Amino acid sequence: MNGKKYIKEQTILYLFKIMITAVFSIVMYGVWIEFYNDKAPTPFYRLGNYLLLVLFAVIYVAFVKVYGGFMVGTATVIDLIYSQVIAIMFLQGVSYIIFSLISYRLLSPWPFLGLFAAFSLFAALWVVVIDAIYFKLHAPKRTVVVFQNVDAYVSLKGIRTMDKRFKVVRTVNADKTDLERLFRIIDKLDAVFLCGVPAEYRNEVVKYCIANSKVAYIKPKISDSIIRGGRTIQLMDVPVYRCKRSNTSLLYKFLKRGFDILLSAIAIVISSPIMLLTALAIKLDDHGPVFYKQTRLTLNGKQFKIIKFRSMRCDAEKDGVARLAAEDDDRITRVGKIIRACRIDELPQVFNIFLGDMSMVGPRPERPEIAKEYEQEMPEFALRLQVKAGLTGYAQVYGKYNTTPYDKLQMDLIYVANQSLIEDLRLMLMTFKILFVPSSTQGVDADQRTAARKK
Repeated sequence: MNGKKYIKEQTILYLFKIMITAVFSIVMYGVWIEFYNDKAPTPFYRLGNYLLLVLFAVIYVAFVKVYGGFMVGTATVIDLIYSQVIAIMFLQGVSYIIFSLISYRLLSPWPFLGLFAAFSLFAALWVVVIDAIYFKLHAPKRTVVVFQNVDAYVSLKGIRTMDKRFKVVRTVNADKTDLERLFRIIDKLDAVFLCGVPAEYRNEVVKYCIANSKVAYIKPKISDSIIRGGRTIQLMDVPVYRCKRSNTSLLYKFLKRGFDILLSAIAIVISSPIMLLTALAIKLDDHGPVFYKQTRLTLNGKQFKIIKFRSMRCDAEKDGVARLAAEDDDRITRVGKIIRACRIDELPQVFNIFLGDMSMVGPRPERPEIAKEYEQEMPEFALRLQVKAGLTGYAQVYGKYNTTPYDKLQMDLIYVANQSLIEDLRLMLMTFKILFVPSSTQGVDADQRTAARKK
């Protein structure tokens, strides 16, 4: 891409991002001046007000970054609008708390409620406009998909739904196409997708793309995810990656456990009315037990009993075969359909977190029998248990219920390699976003026992 053209395009996009940040910050500033400043015991003056203006901008940008509200060109319009609305909600919620603290009392929320609707409409309009501008500036990349086996090719089926970003004009089997022939194909196109191809083949393609200003997209293998988490060190005059089992600092473990206890205790108190109503609804629906306990795996393969609200019939697995929930699964009760859609069935797991069986953030705990099946095909599946199992995690935020175990494993290993309190906080905030996304709870196909195996 021409350098001047690229700078021009990026400048236009940044100006639009600055514009929406400025609009929301200035309007929030106006609300403070008009409705609250004069009523505060100690009103703010010029410097204090300007600092509040900057604070509004920082809060908005921080939450938009977390939820991907600026990921224009990557996310869909609906997802961008959803992300913006959540960011606006947090902006106004935090601002309300700040205003109340400054005023030493709870203030009227009505100005915020009216603004929320106006902000949301403005954000939706902004998303539609900037999305149209982005794809006016960026034509779909003429792309070739390179694969080695059918499974690898099928795993990239989503690229064909991204017709605004990619125009797949060729598909190439790496086993039947030598590098020279592939290079001639790439010369005529803009990008290449590589999935499941041998490392040596892939490396040559990537180097060729960089040398010839083409874009290469790579679907990583599990070994890539492990290496990515390695630490770069210098041995004499040789740079190397050091890869080893996860071994986080004692300080991180101590702080994470402290946050788990604190947050789970708060969650138990806040969610207790919802849990009581849910328990009553389950009991009245079919008079069966309220809770469902099941053996799961956590750190280093240790087994524990996970606690969930029962969403299926009591005889859901009367044949003794462990299986995931399928789409339109007739084993799910009437109340179960509701609580699964809203993730309420997962709430009792806060007791597991409080007791130390689980953490707030980590790979989802799997059933021993299903984990054993996965490990027969993917021995690396056990590597997830380098850390304690969690209520939410990378795979839950970015994957779906029916995402393949291979892809979920990659996501879990990415988390294992990048553990930090900041990452944990980010994933917890991201979890709020997926609570109302139906596809995140979508079941596997009806003829599957697990996400990978048929009956």
